[in-house]
Amino acid sequence: MEQRDIIKDQIEQLGKVLGKMLSDFLKLKSIGKGSEGIIVSNEQLKSELDLSIHDLITLSKPALKKYLEDRRLASGHFETLAKYLKEIGEDAAGNDKPKAMLYFTKSIELLDLEDEITEVLSYDRLQLKLEIEALIEGLS
Repeated sequence: MEQRDIIKDQIEQLGKVLGKMLSDFLKLKSIGKGSEGIIVSNEQLKSELDLSIHDLITLSKPALKKYLEDRRLASGHFETLAKYLKEIGEDAAGNDKPKAMLYFTKSIELLDLEDEITEVLSYDRLQLKLEIEALIEGLS
């Protein structure tokens, strides 16, 4: 029982770290320092959660799911990462369309994985997917 509480606490802590990372990035992006925000956020992901953005965007969907589960990311965490990748994609869209497309595509995969894990179709996730799909269409 106590071990389950420790694991639950660790999962909640991961969520807080992800939330803060996304918030910090959005603050920097809003003042025109998106590139700096990406660097800082990616370093936070690597140092605090052992997550590599390169791994996130290059792994196949099944490998991505295992990679994230091995790092104890759970329901809700995938969605936060998807939002982050969407934001990075928007930042890259102006000067590197293939890279932006990769971020957007992986973001949708993360949202699909979230749907699979929770076994619930969320209106918010569906709306986010539609926004990302519109961004992808805009790149074409």
